[in-house]
Amino acid sequence: MQHTQQQPSEKFSITPPNAAIWNALKQNVKAITLDLWGTLFDDNHAPSDTIVYSERRQNFLRDELKQIGQIFNAEQLKAAYKRAWIYFDEMWAQQKAFDAADGVREMLRALDAKLPPENFSRVVKYFEEVFVGDMPPQLDNSMAAVKKLSSGYPLALISDTAWTPGRVMRGVLKDYGALDSFRATIFSGEVGVTKPHPKMFQLALEKLGVKPDECIHVGDLHRTDIAGAKAVGMHTAWICRPIYAGKLQEDAGPEVIVSSVRELAERILNG
Repeated sequence: MQHTQQQPSEKFSITPPNAAIWNALKQNVKAITLDLWGTLFDDNHAPSDTIVYSERRQNFLRDELKQIGQIFNAEQLKAAYKRAWIYFDEMWAQQKAFDAADGVREMLRALDAKLPPENFSRVVKYFEEVFVGDMPPQLDNSMAAVKKLSSGYPLALISDTAWTPGRVMRGVLKDYGALDSFRATIFSGEVGVTKPHPKMFQLALEKLGVKPDECIHVGDLHRTDIAGAKAVGMHTAWICRPIYAGKLQEDAGPEVIVSSVRELAERILNG
């Protein structure tokens, strides 16, 4: 989802000056979990939400429908794709996972169209893999920070997904040379729920073999990352981004506030 980024408001100050907080974290934290979009990768330019990839998906579905005699114009496909994103937002608000198959079904419902199973599977696969080969931009050299963190802590990734599934995003991390830095990668499409559902965090904790109060979660969204991690007893670090989806985020009270994963790595590893 695209959103508008703005400068931090006066409501938030990056990195509380209390050194005792960081000292306590360094003494207690044995593992770290990380969000993906908006934390490691720039979701302002997420491949799944750019005009070029959206149009490619729409055109591919239109061509598949045309092959079986169902004709739709570009505006109809655009409206159906928009409806699929609305459906994603509805599911996300209910902590229910969304995947490309869900999106294609919603587009077909909006068009009042049907696809044979073979065509449907082909469309879903295309929707999932449309941006393969194009690397999403990292935030503040985040991949180097991940590798640095992994030298001192076991790491897990906890990410909500939309059109692009975990298997594709693992390939992206591998291309960046960062996949091996994670002991576990937890994706909502594979779990069936989204953050802040506790299952997303509990699975990561199980894979890491640590208790909630021995782990800190790092993310950019208060509602999903900070509130979700706090609810299961984890420590929390918020990537300072006051504005999300055009609205000021409601403060869920993270323990520490940082500008990036790189800053967190510097503070928790070096002091």
